[in-house]
Amino acid sequence: MDEFNLIWMQGQTCDGDSMSVINATEPNFLDFLKRNKINLLYHPTLSPIYGRDAQKLWNDCLKGKIPVHIFVFEGSVPQKEGYGDYFEGQDIRNMVKNFASKAMLTVAVGTCAGYGGLPAAAPNESGSVGLQWTKEDVGGLLGKDFISTLGLPVINIPGCPTHPDWVLGTLQSFRIGRAIPLDKFNRPLDFFSEKVHRGCKHCEYLENGLWAKNYTELGCLAASLGCKGRTTNADCNIRLWNGVSTCTRSGAPCIGCCDPGFPESMMPFDEETLNLPEDIKAEQIQRSKVLNGGSTK
Repeated sequence: MDEFNLIWMQGQTCDGDSMSVINATEPNFLDFLKRNKINLLYHPTLSPIYGRDAQKLWNDCLKGKIPVHIFVFEGSVPQKEGYGDYFEGQDIRNMVKNFASKAMLTVAVGTCAGYGGLPAAAPNESGSVGLQWTKEDVGGLLGKDFISTLGLPVINIPGCPTHPDWVLGTLQSFRIGRAIPLDKFNRPLDFFSEKVHRGCKHCEYLENGLWAKNYTELGCLAASLGCKGRTTNADCNIRLWNGVSTCTRSGAPCIGCCDPGFPESMMPFDEETLNLPEDIKAEQIQRSKVLNGGSTK
């Protein structure tokens, strides 16, 4: 198996997605890369090179002297000048387009990179966008028709922050040549086909109409606290964080950070969510029919 080069770049970000992935434990991030023969050319936190050495590496990659097979981007992309749109004197937008055009796989890690996230929320003074989406609309920086050299769109792995397993699992699938099926927002179905509600320890309280009015209280979090777990796609409560807990298991409501409209479409965060949107109702009815062996027509 040949070695693949990976470069990890950041735009407008809090570094939360990097910190989450670095905290992977089974295996840890560096062991995962070594096992899969992925050479981490550059990462803002992990790379030992800096200054002129880092600039030379970037320039060699941008000029094609060093191949970039996997391009990972974290954070949103500012479109307006003067809002962090330059890195070491180079236009970030052009750098992203350059790397994405060369890579076999381009991955947007975190909701900001995927859909614009917090920086793209109104009034969005920096003109921030995601790599290939802006909120629920395809386009973003690279445009709706972008495909990698392997024929793939940008793979969106959202979350605020993302779960390390979602990132490592997607890279693993790519590395072994396994198909990466995607949903309508280009999220890997391996991790985003379920609702956060599935596996939530508060499900029984919802069924019995017992509502928590404050954080950490026993009861369903959907009424007074506005939990978005029944409408948000992610396997948080099945997978767990650090193998231990999730937002809802710790007594806090899901705020929908893995959906493309986050945070604006989830506001106000404490608004009651007992009435599901019609499209979600139809989806759950269809899923119920499949699980019960009935017809889906």
